[in-house]
Amino acid sequence: MRRQQKVATARARALLWGGLVLGVLAAGALTLGTPLLHAASHTAEVTITANKTASGGLAFNGYHRGEMTVTVPVGWQVVVHFENVDTAAHSVAVLPSGAHTQMTPASSPAFAGATTPNFSSGIAKGPQQTFTFEASKAGTYEFLCGVSGHAISGQWDTLVVSATATAPSVTPPSAATITVR
Repeated sequence: MRRQQKVATARARALLWGGLVLGVLAAGALTLGTPLLHAASHTAEVTITANKTASGGLAFNGYHRGEMTVTVPVGWQVVVHFENVDTAAHSVAVLPSGAHTQMTPASSPAFAGATTPNFSSGIAKGPQQTFTFEASKAGTYEFLCGVSGHAISGQWDTLVVSATATAPSVTPPSAATITVR
């Protein structure tokens, strides 16, 4: 019986020391601002609405040809709520910068999951679609419509995934609301 108590006591001490070491390491990493620990806990939500500009051009949130820029820190989750209030079908995806110059943009998004279903054909006016992706690589990308001819006609805006930003933002500030969770 005494031997079993010694073994149990030794295991309890080992667990205690292991927990203490992990706690110190985690506290040190948080103090140093380790991005790996911070990134996974941050989510930015934005609504992108397919509509027209004041002059009748194809747009997202009333902006086109890169006039709206959404910036998110690298490693953050991004939730895009997409709605189409126009009479024509539209879609949205995140593609590499420059994709808007193609009549029919590639259908592979820059980040896994960063597209609405039916990218090429779009969705009709009505229900909202939501997609989520991790902004895992710093760089400049585009939110663009995949319906043939729409992006090249101006229905694209900019997404910046920043290695230096500490919070998401949008320019101009009135173009969209970003909710941080």
